[in-house]
Amino acid sequence: MEEVRELYQEVILDHNKKPRNYHKLETANRTGEGFNPLCGDKITIYLRVDDNLVRDISFQGSGCAISMASASLMTESVKGKTLADVQTLFEKFHDLVTHAPPASSTPMELGKLAVFAGVRKFPIRVKCATLAWHTLRAAIEQKPGAVSSEEGIGSEGIPKNPPLDSKHELQEKIVGVLRQVYDPEIPVNLYDLGLIYDIVVEDPSSVLVKMTLTTPACPIAELLIQQVQSKIQALTGVTSAKVKLVWDPPWDQRMMSEAAKLQLGL
Repeated sequence: MEEVRELYQEVILDHNKKPRNYHKLETANRTGEGFNPLCGDKITIYLRVDDNLVRDISFQGSGCAISMASASLMTESVKGKTLADVQTLFEKFHDLVTHAPPASSTPMELGKLAVFAGVRKFPIRVKCATLAWHTLRAAIEQKPGAVSSEEGIGSEGIPKNPPLDSKHELQEKIVGVLRQVYDPEIPVNLYDLGLIYDIVVEDPSSVLVKMTLTTPACPIAELLIQQVQSKIQALTGVTSAKVKLVWDPPWDQRMMSEAAKLQLGL
């Protein structure tokens, strides 16, 4: 497991610092745009498809290390493949990051993409890792509008619960107020501390937040939960805000944002 973690860190850091195929493809005949409101990841995929074959692919955008590395590795993996093979690879990658594989299975056929297996333990990071892939599929199917990692993609590549704009806006507002909630003993907000595991906008007025704490013995757990709930509840248009405290996966320092680590000198 330690070797896998080291490989994960090495590959992610390498592709984040030096993303492959990062440019605008001038010969593209299909494009797709994606947006992850939780992390602010934005990505554009450029495709050149001829005779059902991905002749060339590139991307541009900005975001966290996982989303950028995933996009970089994805472009390397799908270039030269048929559209049918790309769809198969999409499904295998999605299963890799969302479901625990059977004990007898092996992710070897995914190549370097297999390093993302550990992402499935962190729901918010799954959305970062899959954003480029959802955007790729939308580009292939030439679906209009931006893909949202919050909505996911249906069988036809269409966002499940449109319209997206209002939910994007609410997601950004929720992240904003979560960055105003602090543990009195730690000078970092709960969001950048990595304590927010998921934000679900169930409908335009109902919000569910899954969060954890640095320790189950936190003496102000109830206070922090109340603060999160009250701040979200106070947002315009939100009539119901629920907070679910979860402990799986257990929190550790790797879940903190890079800004939080710098602030704490880690």
